Amino acid sequence: MRKLLFVFLLVASLAQAKTYIVPIEGTIDGPLATFIEQSLDQAEREGASGVVFRINTPGGRVDAAIRITDRILASTVPTLAVIENAFSAGALISLAAQQIMMLPGSNIGAALPITVTPVVGNATAADRKVISALKGKFRAVAEARNRPANIAEAMVDPEAEVRGITTKGEPLTLSAKKAVELKVADAEVASLRAALEKAGFNTETQELQPGPQVRVARFLTDPTIAAILLAVGVLGLILEFFTPGTFIPAIVGLTSLGLFFLGGYLAGLSSALTIILLFGGLLLVVFELFVTPGFGVPGLVGLGLIGASIYFTFGDQALQVGSFAIIGLAFGLFLIFRYLPKGRVARPFVLSSAVEEVAPPKNELESLLGAIGQALTDLRPAGTAQFGDRRVDVVTMGEFIDRGQTVRVIQVEGPRVVVRKVEA
Repeated sequence: MRKLLFVFLLVASLAQAKTYIVPIEGTIDGPLATFIEQSLDQAEREGASGVVFRINTPGGRVDAAIRITDRILASTVPTLAVIENAFSAGALISLAAQQIMMLPGSNIGAALPITVTPVVGNATAADRKVISALKGKFRAVAEARNRPANIAEAMVDPEAEVRGITTKGEPLTLSAKKAVELKVADAEVASLRAALEKAGFNTETQELQPGPQVRVARFLTDPTIAAILLAVGVLGLILEFFTPGTFIPAIVGLTSLGLFFLGGYLAGLSSALTIILLFGGLLLVVFELFVTPGFGVPGLVGLGLIGASIYFTFGDQALQVGSFAIIGLAFGLFLIFRYLPKGRVARPFVLSSAVEEVAPPKNELESLLGAIGQALTDLRPAGTAQFGDRRVDVVTMGEFIDRGQTVRVIQVEGPRVVVRKVEA
């Protein structure tokens, strides 16, 4: 009697179990992978009757897509992919589901991996090694779900030909009708509810949404946002180093770097090691620039550590993030040094001990070209120098020159006199 009661209660509980709807929208990234993993954990823990992935994505990070794919393959609850559009990494995720339903006007495929260069809009196909590795993953997932592996491979490799289906030189993309015809998808349906009924899932659903942590992580780990945070963070620390005691650049810089690593931490991408690598690299670069000027071992090691930190955090998007950060940092430094003597924001860089006097006529300043004198103040990079019996406001090309050093005039542009340190 007890066994019958237990079986009855079990059947009743399964009948009441809901189907969980999990949206996969926008760019595939690390935080989204964390959200999918958490959703499947919750579905398994709470005994959901199944999990439906509503997919509408242009693709994204390969490593994040592989994380999601492996977790779906390992899931103990039935899974269903309902596709609006599943391009690139989205196609791999879709193939991992036990069933695939295509909505009207949907597509799946176009999974050729690309590399984004610093030039805006310039994206090129990845090298053959990357294509081969991803093609192998598509094949393995297709075989695990008894789907045509050659069709899955053709989505990745433009050189893979399937007679009568593919066009050489282009990765395969399938319409809803074609995907069903080639047995990549199980059916074409009119709506999500129709997909649930067709797949035999409970139509009583509960939709899961990313929490605040995942949403914040997705924003902060966006390649453009991350590059801006990294550039502003490094620039702020450089400004604080040049103008000690102001604290504002340091606060801005540390806050930006904190947000940079917070996004990676929330997404499960950053660790203590990545933070140590970045700050260790920055210290070595600063040491190279200001303690042992030149470009030797400390600078190279420092750049290597910074690059390793970015790579461990962003994986296959590290080149994009690092390149954009370097461009942003260079632009910021250019603005500072270009407008340093003139801008009000740069006033802390100009020593208060600089002597103010009416600029001599242009023709008199031009006579200083090539003249050798002595810095009366520290040049950071603006200050005052003496040439014979004349005191002149000068500026360097960005280098810092200590008071008392010998300088030479290398350029005269109107009232602007540019000097360079004369080595002994």
